[in-house]
Amino acid sequence: MRTRTFQIGERVILRRRRKRVGARVTQVDRWMRRVVTDLGERRLVHARALGYPDNEIFLMLEARLDRSLRSSRGQGSFIQELLAGYDARLLYERVHTREDLRRFLRHEGRLPNVRMIHFCGHGHREGTFSLTFEDIRLEENFDLFEGLAGKVVLFSSCEIGSLSETLQRLVDATGLAAVIAYRTEVQDTYANLADAMIYDRLLSSGATPRQIVKHVNAALKALGARPLRRSRVREPVLRCFD
Repeated sequence: MRTRTFQIGERVILRRRRKRVGARVTQVDRWMRRVVTDLGERRLVHARALGYPDNEIFLMLEARLDRSLRSSRGQGSFIQELLAGYDARLLYERVHTREDLRRFLRHEGRLPNVRMIHFCGHGHREGTFSLTFEDIRLEENFDLFEGLAGKVVLFSSCEIGSLSETLQRLVDATGLAAVIAYRTEVQDTYANLADAMIYDRLLSSGATPRQIVKHVNAALKALGARPLRRSRVREPVLRCFD
């Protein structure tokens, strides 16, 4: 069990007024701690204003994939087992409609312990991602991500990362800490490997999302991993917008 010393790099909860905000310790000075909050604020606070999260939580929202596409992908149980080794917890929900997505983002997505929201489903270069029964045009639905300032959103979806201007506008409009997405089509095995690396870096390092994406791209290249079996990787497949 951790003592309440709040050392550099540790994940903490900052209590201020009636709100609780996720943060990371960057400097220790006797009873004072410098922290960077999930909202990007840099603050000097007394240690008694801090607490440890009960569990670090990640929210996964997964659409059911069309069986005709021959994809057996279902990441929920895989990520749950992965996170157990880090003493972290996964909230896993299926999303079939736009209202499903809105409801989970407005409630579970806004919990202070939730650091990253992981969407699993088909993405399309024309700017949409697919739920089970509906396609969502991202540029017309920024409102779905309101109230998530400081959170990381991971689109484990093909081609969403190619929407550079749209994703940057999404970050700027909502205050998200970052959006991580795949630039090209990817096979399930590649996405599972890359996503696992992203979780590992988030939980075991003090790196920023941009640094994490750079590290993961380099690791995938060193392993010789390919997003599609016959593809040649000339540019990084994962992209980060912050």
